[in-house]
Amino acid sequence: MEDIFRSLPLLLILLFCTCGPASLSAQAPERELRGVWMASVLNIDYPQNPTPSSVTLKADFNSQLYRLRQAGINTIYLQVRSAGDALYPSAFAPWSAYVTGKQGKAPNNNFDPLAYAIEAAHAHGVEVHAWVNPYRVNMSLDTSQFSSDHLFYQHRDWVHAYGNRMYLDPGLPEVRTHLGAIVDELVSKYDLDGMHFDDYFYPYPRANESFPDSLTFSRYGGSQGLGDWRRSNVNTFIAETQRRIKAVKPWVQFGISPFGVWRNQSQDPVRGSATRASVSSYDDLYGDALAWASNGTVDYLLPQLYWSMEFAPAGHRVLTEWWAKHTPPGIDLFTGHAAYKVNDNAADSTWNDLAEIPRQIALARQTPQVKGSVYFSAKSILEGPYSLRQSLAQAYQTPVLLPVRKAPAAVLPVKLKLKKAKKKEAGNLLIWDVDKKVLADDLPHYYAIYRSSGSGAFSLIYRTPYGQDCHRYNFLDAFPIAEEKFKYKVVPMDRWHREMVEVTVK
Repeated sequence: MEDIFRSLPLLLILLFCTCGPASLSAQAPERELRGVWMASVLNIDYPQNPTPSSVTLKADFNSQLYRLRQAGINTIYLQVRSAGDALYPSAFAPWSAYVTGKQGKAPNNNFDPLAYAIEAAHAHGVEVHAWVNPYRVNMSLDTSQFSSDHLFYQHRDWVHAYGNRMYLDPGLPEVRTHLGAIVDELVSKYDLDGMHFDDYFYPYPRANESFPDSLTFSRYGGSQGLGDWRRSNVNTFIAETQRRIKAVKPWVQFGISPFGVWRNQSQDPVRGSATRASVSSYDDLYGDALAWASNGTVDYLLPQLYWSMEFAPAGHRVLTEWWAKHTPPGIDLFTGHAAYKVNDNAADSTWNDLAEIPRQIALARQTPQVKGSVYFSAKSILEGPYSLRQSLAQAYQTPVLLPVRKAPAAVLPVKLKLKKAKKKEAGNLLIWDVDKKVLADDLPHYYAIYRSSGSGAFSLIYRTPYGQDCHRYNFLDAFPIAEEKFKYKVVPMDRWHREMVEVTVK
């Protein structure tokens, strides 16, 4: 496969765990999330084309994963539920037509795209978060292609047509119960790193058309106004989702990427942003991100700041500063970037400047509250202007650790026995053991390996694959300067990306 991002570095690093296969990888700044949304809806990203072939589905994901890694990506938000369907075998939704071409039809050989994506990504130290669009049922009003087990046929009273699409009614308790079962299934069945919702709660408003939930409101609204009631429905669902996730796997992160404008100052003079957006998340989508953050019902916010830096109605700079100010401590903040607009946006010529995304990355790094960036979408990075891929590869040319996450308990230290590095013909060999009494669930999730030349500072050179559950590791640093003497540091890391101990060897 042609590497179109950058020439391979001279440094070749090899690592293998004695209970797993060998693995290759790259280099690092400090801590930073570098993510991408990988959309399945309309085959935007994955799969690129629907097919029942497990071989093709594997090859498609592997190709994208390889190229995204070359661009420096360390986190994938994989859309596993786009419209009342599933990218995996589910008891609650049919197979997506975007997978095989026919809703309800499974891939060949019992292939599970989600399980494979997690396994493949984790082998290269890349996280996978399940991106779920909870309320959307169908991308059109055509029901003729629904499989017989689609919930439309089971619970038609849950579904509303609005505009040219179909949605679940967020005000129905039965809908929340159904969606909760989907969350439970995903979290319990898969080794996910996170659960992710996008900006679609109540649908984006259409002129002269009201979302048809008046009967639900009359039944459940009580004394609340319509807007407050709708926000309350979403807030309740968010809180329930957080509770379900943490009860099963507390390390699984839960976060949301709201529309970039919470409210304009004209709508809220005290807390609103200095923007003139025609839509706001709070008033039109009934998504109150500040409430989720202040109530601690999300682990992170990832607002979609899909405008250029100084765009007058809603500037990326203004909104980055606004979200940094209004996201409370303890809630991680990442920024969403419109990679799809690069060199392709008639409304704002700024996007023709290929330095726009690098400027946004620089702003994120200069804003202490922002801990990383996420791009929409994979296709826009992999098939967009070559300079965008180059820009990301340049910005992300060194390996990093992900930000430390808030954990429910103190870090559990482990003891390592790290042997002195052995000089081999192919490079320096490190071997370390973890106490065999340490249970599999308590083993480090991965290891960070640092190297120092002489009296110089240690630099991160590699992150091992995630979740190999090994008590012994072998690491070969195939460095070309044979006469150079190096020191190494191996740091075991847990699932919250916290250091469990560190061991240095000469």
